[in-house]
Amino acid sequence: MTDLAFEMTMPRTGAATVLTPLERQLPPPGPGEARVAIEATGVAYADIVMRQGLYPGVKAPVTPGYDFVGRIEALGAGVEGFAVGQRVAALTVTGSYASRRNIEARWLAPAPEDAPADRLVAGVLNGLTAWQMFHRIAVAGPGEWVLVHGAAGGVGNLLLDLARTAGVRAIGTASAGKKAVVEARGGVHLDYRSGDLVKRIRDISGGGVVAAYDHIGGKHLKAVSIASLRRGGTAVLYGGYDATRGGRIRPGALIDMALNNSLSSLRLFGESQGVVGYNVSLWRDARPEVYRQDLTDILARIADGRIDPLVGASFPLAEAAKAQQTLESSAVAGKVVLLP
Repeated sequence: MTDLAFEMTMPRTGAATVLTPLERQLPPPGPGEARVAIEATGVAYADIVMRQGLYPGVKAPVTPGYDFVGRIEALGAGVEGFAVGQRVAALTVTGSYASRRNIEARWLAPAPEDAPADRLVAGVLNGLTAWQMFHRIAVAGPGEWVLVHGAAGGVGNLLLDLARTAGVRAIGTASAGKKAVVEARGGVHLDYRSGDLVKRIRDISGGGVVAAYDHIGGKHLKAVSIASLRRGGTAVLYGGYDATRGGRIRPGALIDMALNNSLSSLRLFGESQGVVGYNVSLWRDARPEVYRQDLTDILARIADGRIDPLVGASFPLAEAAKAQQTLESSAVAGKVVLLP
C-alpha cells in the first residue's frame, strides 16, 4: 500500500484553471479515521462556489470534493464496524478530488459491491439531498403534485425518480433541449424560459403543488416556487444558483437574494404554507445517525435498480478543470463524475 496521494487542489480562487495537480505523502489514519482509496468522486456546484470564494467556512487553499465512493485501505485506532477492503461512501464537503484520503470513519456508510462507482457516487451528495428533501422535509402523497426545478440535473433527476416510485406526480423545469430527460423519468416537462411558468404549473397541477424544490433562490423562490404552492404546500430552498449562474459571480443576483430574504409570516400562516432551507452537510452534522441510515438506503436502492441516477459525463481526476467547466456550462444532463 502506497502512502502517496494524487490530488487536484485549489491554491487560490478563480477560474477552473486554478485547479492544480499535487502529489503528497499521506500520514497514517489517526484515531477514528480510515484511509480510503477513491474509486469515484462527484463534481458538485458547491465545488464551483468554493472556487469562487463564496462557500461559507471554506477558504483557499483547499482540495475540493464533496463526496466519494472507495475502498478502505487502513483503519486508525478505535474504528469499529468497518474492515480493510470494504467498499464505502461518504459525504465529505472537501478533500475528495484525490486518489486516496483519510476521513473520519463516522461519516462512512457501507457501499454495495455490485454497482458501478460512478452511479453510486451520484447517489451520495445528490441522492442524499433528493432523498431527505423528498422523504423528510416536504413529503407528498400518492397522486399529489410536486415541482422540481433543474429537473435534468443531478438532484432533479433523482427527485423525479423518487416521485415516480412513490406514485407522486412531478412537474420538472428544464431547458427545451432536456425535455426527453425529464419525460423519461415520468416528469411533465416545462421550459422555464417560455410563457407564464406559474400559470402553467398551477393549471397542470390543478391549483398548485404540495412541494417545490428550489436550488435557484432570490426572487425565483418567491415569484415561482412559493407562487406555485397550493394551500398547505412547502417550498424547499437548497441552493443559491442564481448568484453564480454560468460559473460567474453575479453581484446583482447576490443583492437580489438579500433583498428577497424576508417572507410574510402572516401570509404563510394564512395559506398554511411553509418555506424550509435545506443544507445537506448541516443535516449530516446535526443528525449523523439519520445521515448514515439514509445514505445506506439510497446506495442499496441504486444497486438493486430502484433508483437510477443519471451520470452525464465522467472525467479522469487530472481533468477536474474540464469537468467543472462542463458542469458550469450545463452542457450535460445528470451528474458529472471524476474517476481517479
